[in-house]
Amino acid sequence: MQQGPSAAPSAVFNLVLAAVLGLMGVFDLVMGARGAGAGVFITGLAMTIYAALLLRDALHIKKTGQPAMSRAKMNKIGLACLALYVFGVLVKRVPELAQFFA
Repeated sequence: MQQGPSAAPSAVFNLVLAAVLGLMGVFDLVMGARGAGAGVFITGLAMTIYAALLLRDALHIKKTGQPAMSRAKMNKIGLACLALYVFGVLVKRVPELAQFFA
């Protein structure tokens, strides 16, 4: 008989990661809104969304001892935020790279 995975999400780690990503995300959102570019705004949006998700999960773990959603769903949302972040980086950097290689 097989046992399930013994690793469980940590509320403290999720809170720390949410704080770091949230601060960087809000900073990028503000900088993007002030004229730093759409790429900066998009990367800030991706970080802020994922930080909010981690904060929600951490608070739910502290309250109930269980994560708010399954790992599969959390991974899908995390990958969607990562894809949005990479898109923002591409929006920021592709014009520079195109100019560099031209």
